[in-house]
Amino acid sequence: MRKFLIASHGTFSKGAQSSLDIIIGHMENVFLIQAYLDENKSIEEELAEILQQINNDDELIIFTDLLGGSITNQAISVALKKNVHIISGFNLPLLIDMLMADQDTPVAEQIENSINNAKEQIVHVNKMINTPNDQRST
Repeated sequence: MRKFLIASHGTFSKGAQSSLDIIIGHMENVFLIQAYLDENKSIEEELAEILQQINNDDELIIFTDLLGGSITNQAISVALKKNVHIISGFNLPLLIDMLMADQDTPVAEQIENSINNAKEQIVHVNKMINTPNDQRST
């Protein structure tokens, strides 16, 4: 089974989960880390608690907010496991695409497809709507 961890500085991950709950419905296989809100818990401790819920047959996809940030850096320590993948710089289209994906698609292929799809969602809309129809790309 694929399981997902959304990890961010502050409440960004909780906001992403709230949006996902509205758009695709609540999913039990999604975990959150909201770093630096609880000063008594380290990112390492939170990761360890989540990893206890991951079986050897599971795949864990970790979404982090910033490449090179402390959360991604801590997650790298668990990415050495064969069944763990990290995607940094997530956005809502990426999360939706990954969570709704066919579980039979190989994880590396799905990650690549979802990243490409998410990149297409980042658009300067003003530029798009101010371009004459005959000059718009399809």
